[in-house]
Amino acid sequence: MSSRSERNGKALTCLIIWSVALGGLFAAFVALSPAARAGTCDQVGGVITGDWTITTAQVCTGIVYSVDGSININSGGSLTLVNGGLRFSKDTSHEGYALNVNAGGELVLDNSIVTTQTNAINPFLKLAFTVSGAGSHFAMKNGAIVKFPGWFNATGATIDITGSRITGFSSTELFGLGVYQDDNDDSPLISWASTTASLYGSRIERVYENASAPSGNATGPVEGNIGLSATSNLFAYDTYIGVDFSNVLGLHNTLQVDGTSNAYLYDVTIDRAEDPVLKSSWQPAYLPLAAGGNVFLLRWLQASIVDSTGFPVSGATIWSTLSPSTTTAQYPDNGLSTTPSARTLSYLGKAASGANAWNHTDANGVAMIPLYTDVITTASLPNAESFGNYQLTVAFGATTGPGGVDFDPYPAITADNNTKQVSVSLPVQVRTGPDLTVAPASATMTVLQNQPFTAYALISNQGQTTATAVSVGAYLDGNRASEVARVNGLTVAASLNQTLNVAGIGALGAHTLELIVDPDNTVNEGGAAQEANNFANITLTVQPPPAGFTAILTPSSGQSVVSGNSLGVTGYVRDSGSNGIGGVVLNIELRSGATVLATNSTMSASDGFFIGAITVPQNTQDGSYTIVVTPATTLIQPDTRTISVQRSSSFLFQKVPVLGIEWWLFLVILAAAAAVAIGVSLYWKVYGLGKMVECGECGAFIPEDATTCPKCGVEFERDMAKCSNCQAWIPVDVKQCPECGVEFATGQLEMADYKEKMRLQYDEVIARFKQEASRQLGRSLSETEFQEWWRKQPTFLTFEDWLREEEEMRKMGSKPCPTCGTLNSVTATVCHKCGSLMRDQRPPSGGAVVAGAPARRIQARGPMSPPGPTNAPAPIVQKRVIKKPIEGKEGESSEGQNDENASSDDL
Repeated sequence: MSSRSERNGKALTCLIIWSVALGGLFAAFVALSPAARAGTCDQVGGVITGDWTITTAQVCTGIVYSVDGSININSGGSLTLVNGGLRFSKDTSHEGYALNVNAGGELVLDNSIVTTQTNAINPFLKLAFTVSGAGSHFAMKNGAIVKFPGWFNATGATIDITGSRITGFSSTELFGLGVYQDDNDDSPLISWASTTASLYGSRIERVYENASAPSGNATGPVEGNIGLSATSNLFAYDTYIGVDFSNVLGLHNTLQVDGTSNAYLYDVTIDRAEDPVLKSSWQPAYLPLAAGGNVFLLRWLQASIVDSTGFPVSGATIWSTLSPSTTTAQYPDNGLSTTPSARTLSYLGKAASGANAWNHTDANGVAMIPLYTDVITTASLPNAESFGNYQLTVAFGATTGPGGVDFDPYPAITADNNTKQVSVSLPVQVRTGPDLTVAPASATMTVLQNQPFTAYALISNQGQTTATAVSVGAYLDGNRASEVARVNGLTVAASLNQTLNVAGIGALGAHTLELIVDPDNTVNEGGAAQEANNFANITLTVQPPPAGFTAILTPSSGQSVVSGNSLGVTGYVRDSGSNGIGGVVLNIELRSGATVLATNSTMSASDGFFIGAITVPQNTQDGSYTIVVTPATTLIQPDTRTISVQRSSSFLFQKVPVLGIEWWLFLVILAAAAAVAIGVSLYWKVYGLGKMVECGECGAFIPEDATTCPKCGVEFERDMAKCSNCQAWIPVDVKQCPECGVEFATGQLEMADYKEKMRLQYDEVIARFKQEASRQLGRSLSETEFQEWWRKQPTFLTFEDWLREEEEMRKMGSKPCPTCGTLNSVTATVCHKCGSLMRDQRPPSGGAVVAGAPARRIQARGPMSPPGPTNAPAPIVQKRVIKKPIEGKEGESSEGQNDENASSDDL
């Protein structure tokens, strides 16, 4: 028996152990398995094909789905669209697609859109959107959009719309679709039954209108109204609802409530663009359909409470009573309680009571208080029962103050009508005066002996009044008589970090630097308690500076300076390790022996470098002097530099800035340079240009004394010249060619004179042609008319062409016209004068004049002489001629001469 008991006990023990082990394994498996993810999205692509029935939580982000079917959200299911949406692809063959949120289902649009596709073939844009059944919920937030024509029906639902809008397509979006625009450019028809809808800062736009209704041939509904029925309630805050006062059939929209429904409208505005001109033609925008249905209008009072100085009063309490009665303001959406509804308090971010109570002013002294001003019933239509006058009672502690506000009655419901601002001043001062405090940026500092340093004072104003003309000072060891730094004229609104430049402290060891704000008590801070925090201390440790030396860089040794001038002094201060010592005060002196003639001071920078200046007195005598730079501490060795001083004298002996030479030498150099420039200019003007002659080889004009032609490169010989008539080489000083007998005339012309005289000769010829043209045409011609006539004549030549032929006549000879006898160039094919063709004739004797050789005096002739007196003598221009062949170059020269003779024969 005992054996069996043992076996049973062991079996039970094993069972327990195995159970624990298996349980542990199961727990580990569950722990290691992936957790079920709430809110996943079954639709991973951008297209939803077929009907989608949702029974679980779906969160789809970042995609606007193209829906080719219907979506049904059933009990237990929810669809949250974030930054995306649904676009139903409907056409006339698929008009039945719908969006349904059924009992227990939820649809949330978070910055998302529900709309219909506009780029389909034969599109059908209307959509049926239904939210119905117990627990069904539809929400819009963060700029969500519902945009389609069709129907938005709700039954037994809850609707919450925050910062979003319900709208329709514009005419631009419908252009080219082929749909009836007037039936598709509106938002959906809204009909809510047994539904609670809350709208916060949202818009219901483009309420359905039918422009064809006035004609009696309306297509579709005549008017689109927003309908509340079967105990529905609408709560709207700071919202636009597109109903209106229009009297046009088909264009008038209303918010309608049946006998069991109510609308509570806080600062709701409507479409005022369709107001009739005459108030007698206005139709109600809010329309109760039966007794018991109400539209309640509530407005905002923005109350600002200030004290006697205009400072905002925080925490003041405001109560409103109807005037002239004493009834405290009531709220119809909270059973006519004197406290707004929980929905309103939540929208305002306020509480029913306490420090954050809805009727308490905030830190800015402002309270936003809702006030019930109008109610529209069947009995009040077409207007409202209005009672928008309120008396205000403001209390702050034991102090009270009166105020009042009145709102314009319905139909005055613009944004300005819906919000009134009131300021109430209480006979109390809550603004406190300045209360200054000071604190050091650092509680301890280590500074060098006799070296200035910087301390920082953090000044704060704990009062509510800006402090002006504030001073702050620093005092050594708490001794008010030992002020080592001070700054005046500060303005402190909230806080200020002020720099104090403290003079060097000579005593080594530990000290206290006391910072005092408003040390003279000129700022009224309210009393001793406020003055008690105007002090702060910094613990100072004053140490000797490290041993070192001073080195002067400039002036250089022996540098000269004129008395009365300033002398720059630079250098550095370094320790024994050649590291720069900053903040060392240096005294710069000009000495004559032990006598100090001038002094100045400077301070070394953080790298030890210093820059200073000292002015040499005007009466300092010529001689040698010493610049001495002495540190304020004896641990740093001074340095000296010898300079030379000269008495102030004429500016001629002073130095020219930058150049460093004396003025007299600079002026001499300047005068010499000017003389050279003038001489060169005169030389070139008188001699450099010289006389111009013509090269006998190429005809180029060249200087008279040239040895080669710069154009053709031919060399010239001064003693021999070539006759321009027979091309024979002759002495340059003969008056007649011994070969052909032609006589030469002497004379030289400047190149400029030559061209000017040739231009005058050309102009005289043109003048004669102009007289001839006037004679032929029988009237005087303007310059423009003459130029037109002249260009058409066979004798037309430009000045350049005329000058070229004149030169050719001198170089190559001329021939007379066989018809009129006018001389032309031997190369001319048409006569200048009569335009006749020139026959082949030998040129007459004579020709161009050559350089160095007299030319035969010939009768000048113009290239285009018209009938009448002959022209004035043509100017004679000398030619330089080809150099006569010399030994060693005879063959070359002969060849050149033969070529020229051949050319002459050809011509």
